[in-house]
Amino acid sequence: MDYKKIAHILLRIGLAGTLAYAAVSSFITPTSWIGYFPAFLVNFSSSFMSQEVLLGIFSVVELLLAVWLLSGFKPLYAGLCAAGLFGGIFFANLGAMDLVFRDFGLFFAALALASLSK
Repeated sequence: MDYKKIAHILLRIGLAGTLAYAAVSSFITPTSWIGYFPAFLVNFSSSFMSQEVLLGIFSVVELLLAVWLLSGFKPLYAGLCAAGLFGGIFFANLGAMDLVFRDFGLFFAALALASLSK
């Protein structure tokens, strides 16, 4: 039994599932998610797009990353992109630690996926 391959698949499914859930949920109930964007990002983007559009774009990116992770194509890069996304969420929202502490673990799970993919 190839445990490395099993771990690889489990990490991809877990990360993709998390991303897909957040994306789909944000399309269904955007008001539950829109407040989680950090102020600097809202302030930067407010001159050329609404928060709803920003949330929609972010959700599409999450869905594309989820599909990429599930596909198994270039998992090193998919893992690094996922680590960047989860790390960005975590570090941009340190004041909301009660909510983003999970992203800390997801950040390292994505790095584990990337390291297994070498």
